[in-house]
Amino acid sequence: MSETKVKENFNKYSDDNVLVELKNLDKFFKVGKNKTLKAVENVNLKIYKGETFGLVGESGCGKTTCGRTVINLYDPTNGQIIYEGKDTLTLKGKDKQAFKKKAQMIFQDPYSSLDSKMTIGDIIGEGIRVHFPDLKEKEIQDRITSLLKTVGLNAEHGARFPHELSGGQRQRIGIARALAVEPEFIVCDEPISALDVSIQAQVVNLLIKLQRENKLTYLFISHDLSMVKHISDRIGVMYLGSMVEVSSNTKIYNQPLHPYTKALISAIPIPDPDVSSEGRVKLQGEIPSPIDAPKGCKFCTRCNYAMEICRTDRPKLEEIADNHFVACHLFDKGLEEGLRVMREQDMKIENSNPANDTTVVEKETVEEEMDQRLDEEAQARNMDTTGMTK
Repeated sequence: MSETKVKENFNKYSDDNVLVELKNLDKFFKVGKNKTLKAVENVNLKIYKGETFGLVGESGCGKTTCGRTVINLYDPTNGQIIYEGKDTLTLKGKDKQAFKKKAQMIFQDPYSSLDSKMTIGDIIGEGIRVHFPDLKEKEIQDRITSLLKTVGLNAEHGARFPHELSGGQRQRIGIARALAVEPEFIVCDEPISALDVSIQAQVVNLLIKLQRENKLTYLFISHDLSMVKHISDRIGVMYLGSMVEVSSNTKIYNQPLHPYTKALISAIPIPDPDVSSEGRVKLQGEIPSPIDAPKGCKFCTRCNYAMEICRTDRPKLEEIADNHFVACHLFDKGLEEGLRVMREQDMKIENSNPANDTTVVEKETVEEEMDQRLDEEAQARNMDTTGMTK
């Protein structure tokens, strides 16, 4: 990355600085006649002004559904969405219109989120015309041109259609459209997942630059853990629709507490061939269905530390350390006790794993087979068509 994120010096975690608060948020979908898919369940979260809150988890864990529900694209099944102290579900008239202006979204797919029958200028200008009806046409066109330049495009791009642009350019149009109405809060729903790596860096640096200049607040949704680490101030980890851990960027990556977070962090690839992958946490089994989730902890079927209480009681998201929230029964008796139990279980797993005793033998066997195959290939290259050695 060519730019580094500049952290603002403000009291992030003061209640006076809360911009968005989710209280017991649920979003369920009916599946068939008698089944319910619990995409988001009992999520409690605070997002503070000026920060980037990263939301991570496996594909299908409810990240996008949560983001869309936050800005009222989906109506929540239960719970509250508080924006600047007001419940967004009770807003009407001008207050509701004002919320729509303040909260915008950058969608994951930069092509399907743009109307293929509209020019880029019309796409960007649509929100301006709705929320700033008193502006004259020349002022609107000037704003469109300014927004195009802000996201690194030229004025002539305004006359083009979405299919005439590259993926990176289309995503920049999505950013310009979100910025057009001068929002305070933007949900970035995997804004770089469909882009090349080089373009990803450009788009992320653009988002950081815009946040610094316009004092924006981001909910940054992604499954790219390295990118989330780069851009986020705090991070929330979701599993099967529920929040399992929330803390600062550094604590999540350097001291993950929830077993799922530990597995997720250990899965980040390290671009060094000399670094062994033996220490990685390997999860067993399949992800349970959100239609028929376990009664207790949703992660208990894949957890190496699961206890009997995990199978019967759903853990709550509790503050285990300073601004470090975890939903895990291991820490019911405190941080130190939870870490002690995890260390003991890790030792039992290591001692009971027969693979540890055969690792060296298997490595030598693989090397011998490789040497033999190379010898056979070398010999084959020195044989003519009659089978005689050249």
